[in-house]
Order: sequence, then C-alpha cells, then structure tokens
Amino acid sequence: MIKYLSAGLLIILFLFVFVGPVPVPTTLGGRDFRAYWSAARLLSQSKNFADAEQLLQVEKEQTGWGPDYAVVTWNPPWLLALLLPYTAVPFARASWLWLLTNITLVFTGSILVWKTLATQVRSQRWSQLAPIISLLFLPTLIAFLMGQVNTLVFMGLAGFLFFTKRDQLLVAGLCLVLTLVKPHLVYLTLPVIFLHLLWTRRDYRVLAGLIVAIVALTAVVFALRPSFLTDYTQTVSQGSLLAWETPTLGGILAYAFGWHWAKLMGIVILPVTVWLWWHYRKRFDLALWVQGTVLISVITAPFGWSYDVIVLLLPLLQIFIWIVEGRYNRLEAVGWTALLIAINLGAIYQRTFNISELQAYWLPIALAFTYFLAYFRLQKAQ
Repeated sequence: MIKYLSAGLLIILFLFVFVGPVPVPTTLGGRDFRAYWSAARLLSQSKNFADAEQLLQVEKEQTGWGPDYAVVTWNPPWLLALLLPYTAVPFARASWLWLLTNITLVFTGSILVWKTLATQVRSQRWSQLAPIISLLFLPTLIAFLMGQVNTLVFMGLAGFLFFTKRDQLLVAGLCLVLTLVKPHLVYLTLPVIFLHLLWTRRDYRVLAGLIVAIVALTAVVFALRPSFLTDYTQTVSQGSLLAWETPTLGGILAYAFGWHWAKLMGIVILPVTVWLWWHYRKRFDLALWVQGTVLISVITAPFGWSYDVIVLLLPLLQIFIWIVEGRYNRLEAVGWTALLIAINLGAIYQRTFNISELQAYWLPIALAFTYFLAYFRLQKAQ
C-alpha cells in the first residue's frame, strides 16, 4: 500500500511541476544540461545536433548563454533520444524537470542498490538510509546543480544488479543501456559483466535487452536525423577531450610530470582486469566486481570530472551495508563511518574554497582505498 501511495504522490508531483504554476529557477541544474538540452532540441527539429554554430544559436536564444562559444556535448546520441521529451518545454522548465528526474534517479537507484546488496533482513529494514547517504554525498549535489547525466549511469548499474539478482535478465540488459551515455565510466565494468554472463551462459538475455534498447534509441535518432552518425563522428574527431586537464589519475600525472600517455593507461588496465577475471572466474561475485571495476574505471578513465564520482555510490553504500549488518566490531564501524564522513567533508572543503577541479583527483582514490581496505578486513575476519 505504501509503495502505491509513494508512486501516486510522485506522479502527482511531476504533473504539478510540469503544468502547474511552480516558480522555475533560471540557473539551478542548468549548467551542463544546457548543452544536452540544446543538442536534443536540434535533433527534435532534425537539425545537426553536433554543429557548434547551430548549438551556439540555440544556447544563446533559448538558454541565456552569454559567451561566444558553444557548450558542446560529447555524449553518444543515445542520450539525446532519452532527453527528447524535455525539449517539449522551454529550457528553464526543462532544467527544473531534469533536476527532479535526477533526484528521483538517485533516490530510486540508492534503494535498489541497498535492497540488492543487503543480505540480512535487519539490513533490509535500514534501506531508508540509502537515499539519505546518497543525497548527502557531495558529488551527488554537484551533479544535481550542474544538471549532469551521470545519474543515468548510476541508475543503470543499480537497475542491472537489482534485476540480475532476481534473474530478470532482459530487464537488466535494458538498464545497462543507461551506462552508455558515459561509457568511459564503465570501460572496465561492462567487459567484466559480459565475460561473467558468457561464462555462466546467462548472457543472451542481458545482451538481448541491451541490443533492443540500443536499437530503439538509435532508431529514434535515425528517424529524426539519418546522418547522425556522420555528424557525431565529425564532432568527436575534431574534439580534444584528452587535452583537457581532468581530475583523473592520468590527468594529474599529465599535469604534474607531462606524462600525457598516462591518460591512456586503460589500454593496459583492461587486459589486466580481464586476466584477473579469468583467474577468479570460478569464485566470482558479480556485485563486488561491479563495485571494484567502477572504482578503477573512474580513477583511470582517460577523462572525467569530480561530479562523475557519483557512480561510486555503489561501493560507498556497500560499506555502509557492511556496517549496518554488523560485519565489524563497534570500534571498527565507528572508524569506517568517520573515515567516509571525513572524505566527504574534505571534498566539501575543497569545493567551498574553490580549489582547482584538477585537485579533486584524490576523492575516488580515497574511496577506493577505504573500500578495498574494508573489504579485505572482512576477508581476514572470515
């Protein structure tokens, strides 16, 4: 009964915000969403969504953008197909709706993650903690303010694990398409997932779901812009994503030592990950490997920004689940909790004093250190 009531209230909220006289903020959640919405707007009109001049015109005329350069989106065109409904309303209203969507994605995804990873009835009852933890995590708040789409990646992984655990593999595959809006954040995770499913002979339904979703989104984009692939390829080929100074391990090594090749360290890390999977394939825990590979993917991605750390809510929530389940003694539980709070406070301090975005590289590394230390502490105790 409570579930149906919550769903009803959520629907009423969205309808009220969509058609009702709700004050719409002009800047909240619209910074990055500006590029996504403008590109989707061009696609809805069958125009070249990858053309910088057309993007600039839309951004200036409809989103209040001032500078003389366009904010370009490098995401695959599937994202634009997902965002087409938001182009039916003006940008200010669309950015507000996307903020509500992002909050819903994180709230729902957190609950799914908790219910998937929690193994005890006692810890299942604490699932209401999940959205509180997630919403207090600084990268989550930044993603909301920026109007980011990395929330889709988090929701895709959360949904995949949730439905895989229930053997609803076709739906799990449909969820995975959401991770492809920012594939660099899961460049290790997706290969490991499919290797495992192939090994266990469960891949065909997941793969079928993913293919159906990709074909459906591609068909939408193709119907509106048949030359979309050429348009997108030209834009990406002219881009310079690897030239950006980004808070990844490769980015900081390039900045500090001039090792620009370090941004491509994934070329080495991917086969090493595959080898590790092969070595441990007979005692493979899918959820743990998804968490671990997401951590390493974010740290070693060729590019990425501090708000992309939101996908690390998966391992973050896992640590809190271990704490709630009593896997540690009281002193250890307090220590892990204090360490995670300190990491978040450190990120808040950095953001508050406007310290360089590049210097945010430490956050995913600190989370990875905490996660693996907490995991191996459990293994040692067993």
